Amino acid sequence: MENENNNSVKAILWIAGIIFFVWLIFFSDNSSKPERITEDFENGNSIDMEVDRSIISDNWECTSDCSGHDAGYEWAEDNGITDAGDCGGKSESFIEGCEAYANENY
Repeated sequence: MENENNNSVKAILWIAGIIFFVWLIFFSDNSSKPERITEDFENGNSIDMEVDRSIISDNWECTSDCSGHDAGYEWAEDNGITDAGDCGGKSESFIEGCEAYANENY
């Protein structure tokens, strides 16, 4: 009888371990960690920066036509914005569009 109880406990622990590893692989969220990229230039200089991929145009949650996001994205493109920290304005959607351009292109 005691041997059967030990086998049951072992089986339960194995199942719990398997469930934990499946959860860890499929359901743990690593996307919130910013990505780091390094760009080396011909003149010998390099730049290392953090890119937040959660702010890209594919993640826009527009309330209607996304015109604010589009305007911020186009403004950043026209002005060569390379750092999301340089984005500003009165409209949150405009700022998000600007940040998306910076994060996607630099």
